[in-house]
Amino acid sequence: MRSVFFQNPLEYQIQTENEEWNQGDSIQGQLRVRNISAEQVSPVVSKVVVAYAVRKELKSGDAQTWKVLLEKQPMSAESLLPQAEINSEWELKLSNDCPITDKSASPFLLFGGENVMEEGGRIDLRVELHPLLQSFLQTFTTQYKFLEKYRKSREDYTEVKLVPPDSKEFPNLEQILCLLRIHDEQLESIFRFRMKGFSRDGESMKVVKKKREFEIQMNPDEYLLPGGFPNRNLFREKISEALDVARQRVF
Repeated sequence: MRSVFFQNPLEYQIQTENEEWNQGDSIQGQLRVRNISAEQVSPVVSKVVVAYAVRKELKSGDAQTWKVLLEKQPMSAESLLPQAEINSEWELKLSNDCPITDKSASPFLLFGGENVMEEGGRIDLRVELHPLLQSFLQTFTTQYKFLEKYRKSREDYTEVKLVPPDSKEFPNLEQILCLLRIHDEQLESIFRFRMKGFSRDGESMKVVKKKREFEIQMNPDEYLLPGGFPNRNLFREKISEALDVARQRVF
């Protein structure tokens, strides 16, 4: 991706090597700062920042809208002659549990001068779930035929809404909110089940709803096989253990 931002008398041009990333990936690119005026500029400062924001809040222009995730000052100079430029390569590594891109919010790449948060160029980054967590979710959708409705960042996790298949295996289950992250190398998952059933009220029956929760944690020795491949058999066992909550026919 490439973008240009003009802050007279300087032109900032940024370019990234990729267009999509996963949690835990490194974002790499180049930054060029050019003096487009006929006079010398002093001093010259550049910044590259990865920051997270809710899209609808960006219209305010308030720097407090941004949650800074990563920051780098790739280059600076005491002065820059007319029509001269300076170039630098930069790299910022996303954490394994950084926010992902969804419909309402996203990580952004900000670039420019000293006050890049208030006035600078920006690129909407496409950040997907960590590959191990994607593999974990595939067990739901392929092995147990759950339908994924959405993914979004929430409470330092990625929240995924899953709807069960129309089957007798989960008669009381309406949905699962699955909170996922890899934090301090631990694969953490919190399952929030929304269940429905019937309760006797005198001589009549009424529908009641209850929520249940189940947590799973796995360390790298468990969730990784030799060669760094995901342990899909373990994922299947752990998910089946969690789904036992939903298989219960009596509240």
